[in-house]
Amino acid sequence: MEGEPTMPTEMPLEELSELSKKLRSSRSPERRGAAKKIGKKCITELGDELLSAYLKESGDNRTWETQTEMIKALGKIGHKAAIPYLKEIVDKNLDFDTITAYAALSYIRLTRENDNDMAVTLTLFENGNTMVFDGAVMALAYDDVLPTEEQMKALMELFTKRRKVYEREYSNPIRQMIGMMYRWGDDIKREFTDRYKDMPQYEAVISKTLAGKRSIRE
Repeated sequence: MEGEPTMPTEMPLEELSELSKKLRSSRSPERRGAAKKIGKKCITELGDELLSAYLKESGDNRTWETQTEMIKALGKIGHKAAIPYLKEIVDKNLDFDTITAYAALSYIRLTRENDNDMAVTLTLFENGNTMVFDGAVMALAYDDVLPTEEQMKALMELFTKRRKVYEREYSNPIRQMIGMMYRWGDDIKREFTDRYKDMPQYEAVISKTLAGKRSIRE
């Protein structure tokens, strides 16, 4: 079911060995494909090798797509040894940087006590630039987090306070923000969706959210 933790997949030793080999490949597409499979199948046995591969990769700005897949996978498999490296990226708080958004997503996944632990998420919403903010939105939307009523109110205050951060052409998480509210109370989600009800690009997601239907998945 979407939104629930990915369960680890038992994989034959030959396949593990092949994935490990691909992580060390000289070809970026092979390294990227291996990272993606590790995340999708939740292959925790290769966590250390994946982190080592990422650290080696991180020095090359040309391979940002591969680095992004590795960062996503580290979060999905719950590899907590990656936390200091992800925190370093998040703390730099760069804009115009996809790696930063997914580092924020994985950082939240690795540091929270459970899906509904909002402490780190609220801090990133409060202090993050656009890409860190995007990552925090993804953590709520992709993992189908249902905040408490008090947390919903705190989020709404932050969303109002930080509109200039997320209402930008190059990075616009509004669709995900609307979608993640589908289980929120009617009054509070209408407070947010009413801001965008006259914008055609949000019509479908607003309709589903107000009907209590999920529309955002990773």
